[in-house]
Amino acid sequence: MKLKRIFAICLSTAICLALFTGCGNTKSTVSADLSYTQSDIGTLSVPANVQIVGLGEASHGVAQYHQMKADVFKALVENNGCHTFIIEGDFGGALKVDQYINGGDGTAEEAVAEIGFAIYRTREMADLVEWMRSYNESVSSEKALHFYGMDVQRFDNNKEYLFSVLNQTYPELSAEYSKSLAQLTDENRNSLDKTTLNSAKESVSELIDKLDAVETDITSCLGQSAFDFARECAKTIYAYCEVQLSDNYNATRDQYMYEKVEWFLQRGDNTVLFINGHNGHIGKTSVAGYTCLGKLLSEDLDNGYYSIGTDAQKTQFNSQTDNGGFEVMEVSNANDLNGQFSDEDSGQYYFIDFASASSDEAWGQILSEKQSITTLNVSLSGMEKLLKAAYTVNITPQDTFDGMIVFHSVTPSTILDK
Repeated sequence: MKLKRIFAICLSTAICLALFTGCGNTKSTVSADLSYTQSDIGTLSVPANVQIVGLGEASHGVAQYHQMKADVFKALVENNGCHTFIIEGDFGGALKVDQYINGGDGTAEEAVAEIGFAIYRTREMADLVEWMRSYNESVSSEKALHFYGMDVQRFDNNKEYLFSVLNQTYPELSAEYSKSLAQLTDENRNSLDKTTLNSAKESVSELIDKLDAVETDITSCLGQSAFDFARECAKTIYAYCEVQLSDNYNATRDQYMYEKVEWFLQRGDNTVLFINGHNGHIGKTSVAGYTCLGKLLSEDLDNGYYSIGTDAQKTQFNSQTDNGGFEVMEVSNANDLNGQFSDEDSGQYYFIDFASASSDEAWGQILSEKQSITTLNVSLSGMEKLLKAAYTVNITPQDTFDGMIVFHSVTPSTILDK
């Protein structure tokens, strides 16, 4: 009984401390010059040496962060000639979005449902996809936009694209490997045992070798692009088996996302690529105990990778429930960075380019000191909401990002009906 009582007292104390540290003043103790910020993201451009621009989001379930994907991408299209949007979403599923924006059948709502995560099935994402389709209708194929995915956590759409190519060229290979990979489905992806996963890896590895042996035949029939994407779908299937078998799921996943981005970069048209994902993937420093995508890109490209983070003082977001639905949750988190905008319009955002702002003494202090920024993934429980450590992470802004887009408050994205 004493142990239970002691535990209860400790837990209550921890929660009280968490609540106390999670609140407090929203106004920063440091006052910085807001002329170093801008509120028109349409003027955003990056230096000519930048090859990849990454935009992070502090939560996947926020309308403003979804809208910012569109706004930053449109600015890069206009000001830097960007053609390629790459999301933290399923590689095979995003190919269906790319087909849609380049004249394919269906609707934008159906297309975004294929990205692989329910959190992307939103009005804001559908609007972006519809804009990309409209844009492509007015430009040549050389200037057309493309929508791709860099994640490796699904099977079905990757198998569908791969076998659709084989059905048109080598149907016997399609029949053989459709059977050997039949157990790999999105529905059972989290319940596959090691024997099944290892067997699937062996089969996919064999198939990739056989694809390479008949590359000339496939490309002469369907073109180089069809072969390249079919082979990459096979590699995605292999990668997800590896991720599921790994002792460090997150590190393995980010390594494969890095390899996907590098693959897009190598086969690109020398224009800047835009990638989008959670702050934790996009930032240049690893804050969760494993080497993240952004750190890998930064080490490889140095100043060729430009990373933008997001944050808000008050966050209302769609939190995914155990049954696959969503509920609106709210958290608050003030720091010296987002506290600069406490007295500003709550619906406004501000972009800070750190290279420019750090020349100011106050900004230099803020950007070089640890700041506790919001970090929400797809869900947050009621108990986690009481503990600030469950939804924040400490970073040194100038080490992690090249700039940040800061809101005073953000609201939930608009989830589409299934």
